[in-house]
Amino acid sequence: MHTAIGAVESRASRSEREAPRALVASSIGNLMEWYDFAVYGYMAAVLGTLFFPSGNPGTSLLFSFATFGAAFVVRPLGAVILGPLGDKIGRRNVLSIAVLGISAATFCIGLLPTYASLGVAAPILLVLLRLVQGFCAGGEVGGAITYIVESAPMSKRGFYASWIHASAMIGFFLGLSTPMLLTALTSTDALHAWVWRVPFLIAGPIGLIGLYIRLQIEETEEFRKLDQAGQVAESPVKEVFTRSWRSMLLVAGVGIPLHLGYFMILIYVPSYLRSVLHYDASTVYFAAATAILVGFLVIPPAAILSDKIGRKPGMLITALGFVVATVPLFHMIQGGGTGAFIAMGIFGFMHGCFTGFCGAAVAEIFATRNRSGGLSIGHNLASIVFGGGTPFLATYLVGLTGNALVPAYLIVGGCLVSLIPIAAMKDLAGKPLRLV
Repeated sequence: MHTAIGAVESRASRSEREAPRALVASSIGNLMEWYDFAVYGYMAAVLGTLFFPSGNPGTSLLFSFATFGAAFVVRPLGAVILGPLGDKIGRRNVLSIAVLGISAATFCIGLLPTYASLGVAAPILLVLLRLVQGFCAGGEVGGAITYIVESAPMSKRGFYASWIHASAMIGFFLGLSTPMLLTALTSTDALHAWVWRVPFLIAGPIGLIGLYIRLQIEETEEFRKLDQAGQVAESPVKEVFTRSWRSMLLVAGVGIPLHLGYFMILIYVPSYLRSVLHYDASTVYFAAATAILVGFLVIPPAAILSDKIGRKPGMLITALGFVVATVPLFHMIQGGGTGAFIAMGIFGFMHGCFTGFCGAAVAEIFATRNRSGGLSIGHNLASIVFGGGTPFLATYLVGLTGNALVPAYLIVGGCLVSLIPIAAMKDLAGKPLRLV
């Protein structure tokens, strides 16, 4: 008896010691991924004129957002390949592949010739690099959450998992701040000539640091136990679809508010404010930064609360909050001034709350044998429509209908749908992870 208790205490203390290092290793790649998406989203108008020249700025922006969304077309493919691969060869190895691919592709975008010097090959190369980013990103978030949930103490899984998404907010903030600072310090001509490249080139050294950190970490104890027991899946792709398809659908549905929050509020709205409502660059930056910083501050406390009361109550309340508040908040954004900042802050608060509550929940419902693959695929199932495709869809529908509130209706509709899988999901906060 005493031996068993001592073994449990030993494992718990080891988790406490190793979890902070696991947190840093897991978060660095996610920071890199969302830095890239924020940079591209913020620079969409500039990239539209450089790679998709048109007499109509709205058309150039539309093509630029289409390229942004192209990365999300292949994210499910990356999830299907890299996610189950993490269940076959280990979490650490796949995380290293993902951070290397994302950072290398982002760096190469900064080296691309523009349409003026290379012609139609320039946008083709841009799309190809976005596809590489999307493919690698398909295994990043699921792999990172899997790694940290399997490494964290059982009573603090929500808190530790929340930092994967908090790191995304840091990446967003850096991805907005870097081009904003460069825009403020240089002329418009310089921005279009060469300055736009700098934020993408920065991804190179950040990615090398991330790769080094990930190569230093050990495999999770959960996966090692699975391997030692001879329970590692022989055909993880086939198995995840036969064993875990229900859980994958639940994760896809639960993730709708998460995707819409990231890409509608933090990517689409800033570009909409700048290109359609003609707000100056500093106003757009501070409006987006307000949502990001509020979200960042809210995520960890919400996650701590989820460890105490469970995951589902917070997810249900915040999803309902989006349904009720989104249209009025969009009216406030369109009105400009202080109201726009308040609205973005409220959006950041709601999105941060939802993110904090759902971070660990989407991993806990899978067994260790299929966790990386199931979570990666489930997380990316809705990404084409509710993720990177939403800025394109919103831009197109606003242009088609002339109704600036269409993006708000998309958020409301998506969050209504998400209530069903949230209600159906098991709340496993504070319970042991299943091995098989």
